[in-house]
Amino acid sequence: MADPITYTSTAEMDLDALAALLTEAYAGYEIPMHVDAGARVFMHDAFDLVPERSCVAWRAGHALGVAMLGVRGSRGWVGGMGVVPFARRTGVGEGLMRALISQAREAGVRRLGLEVLDGNSGARALYEKLGFRALRRLEVLAYDGAAPVPARTAEACDPRAARRRIVAARSAAEPWQRADETLDRLDVSTPALRAVTAPGGDAVYRVTDGRASVLQSRADDEAAAGVLLDTILSRAGVRVLRYLNVPEDDVAAVALRARGAVRTATQIEMAMDLQPAQGG
Repeated sequence: MADPITYTSTAEMDLDALAALLTEAYAGYEIPMHVDAGARVFMHDAFDLVPERSCVAWRAGHALGVAMLGVRGSRGWVGGMGVVPFARRTGVGEGLMRALISQAREAGVRRLGLEVLDGNSGARALYEKLGFRALRRLEVLAYDGAAPVPARTAEACDPRAARRRIVAARSAAEPWQRADETLDRLDVSTPALRAVTAPGGDAVYRVTDGRASVLQSRADDEAAAGVLLDTILSRAGVRVLRYLNVPEDDVAAVALRARGAVRTATQIEMAMDLQPAQGG
């Protein structure tokens, strides 16, 4: 008889070991991920991951996989789930997810969300089996061509003022990685948030090593979105612009694709509603 699978929290692993496990668990995926201890610290802080509620699967002393849980009040997020190559398609992923869902219920989470790569049909089938439903398609877009010469330019502005205008105009929730709580964490980090504004739109972004990451934006139409994006690209030191998990029908996504941005990934955003834990 095979040894049983047991589960512990990621709080019981040191950061280097956890980073190594995550890297192995994502080996061979469409978008492999290399994680070091510094990246784990950033992700825990920015995305409200809870080590005590996140799960590691073990068999005979070997770590088989990991599932991370982020918690913000009654909302939860699967901040990464993966199984090491030799243990895939053996039920480890389902066991991890069921353990994570149990932890989410105990933490008071009422809605649990995640993203799954569009081409990962096996994972999507698992999530649907567990009760998740698809909400929308999200794109990861990257532009690294020549900076356009904008016919009109946006002006630099106070990021917090831009954020207030974006929130006031918002009609759908931001993905977890770009939600307001995430920006609150990034707002006190280095490099600080930046923002531009123009008639009909605002965008908040940050620049790291020549890469501008758009964090939130709002625009009345594709033309207004284009002014914001072209202005960010024209800023000194910006070589690449990236927009993570932007809804495919967002005017910013349309404007970026029109400029030749590459779609590096398409994800399906999914969610399930949880019943409270017994006695909760």
